[in-house]
Amino acid sequence: MEYLPEFVNCVLIDRISNNRQSHLPHVHDNMLELFYVCDGEGQYMVDNRLYPIRKGDIVICNAGVLHGEEPALVRQIYSYSVALSGVQLDELPLNCLIDSHTCPVISCGQLAEQVEQIMRLLYLLSADIVHLRMVCNSLAYSMVLLTQALVGSRARQQTAAQVETPSVLAHRVRQYLDAHYSENLTLHMVADRLHMNEYYLAHIFSGEFGTPPMQYVIKRRIGEAQDLLIHETLPIAEVAERLGYTSVCHFNTMFKKYVGVSPGQYRRSFQKEEEKTAADDKQNRDDKKI
Repeated sequence: MEYLPEFVNCVLIDRISNNRQSHLPHVHDNMLELFYVCDGEGQYMVDNRLYPIRKGDIVICNAGVLHGEEPALVRQIYSYSVALSGVQLDELPLNCLIDSHTCPVISCGQLAEQVEQIMRLLYLLSADIVHLRMVCNSLAYSMVLLTQALVGSRARQQTAAQVETPSVLAHRVRQYLDAHYSENLTLHMVADRLHMNEYYLAHIFSGEFGTPPMQYVIKRRIGEAQDLLIHETLPIAEVAERLGYTSVCHFNTMFKKYVGVSPGQYRRSFQKEEEKTAADDKQNRDDKKI
């Protein structure tokens, strides 16, 4: 970096001011904007493309790139937005942190707490920017360095992942889903834990197994439910809970959608079949005695 960035401002968007401060798509010609999600989830538009965002994500909005929130698509996001100028990296235009081919949304992972602390300090100290400008500039520099480190880390992880064939990657995803299907998973969460791009993950998984990853999770849950209903005497509510469903009603709906009958009807049908088989066996034994 040839010279230190200059802090411009920091805005807090909380749940109360969310609708009022949500910023429709706009462009900063001379500033870099970093948007950090402290809590919640939703969607953010960068360069005419919508990206899913969630707690712990940072969105990099280069100068000259259209970006902003869609209030109708934002679901109670608590966030900070910091604007910087004078950011100059080698081989990149002024006030740009990534090139046009790099995904602008990055999960902060284990650095999320540090990123949030810097954002909070910038927001609080900016109230006295006249006397604390040098401190804010130093914190802004730290924010740029942290974001650079996150971009570099993701690039290295993606390079390592590309060594594996799509088929191998897809099987690695399935192995993870098989081990965690009873958890409250989302595609974004799975991709984050496996250090993969979620769109690429969905593409290779569907291509390998013929079904989207989250639909595979549902099918695994329903398959396990069938086994529990046949071989265990657990109440249906406990079966649902074991498989990660917080609502018995939702479990019943999904089970009937994939199996064609409710969990209770499914269990009773096997009980009747077992009773019939037992009766037939008894009849056969009685016939042999005669």
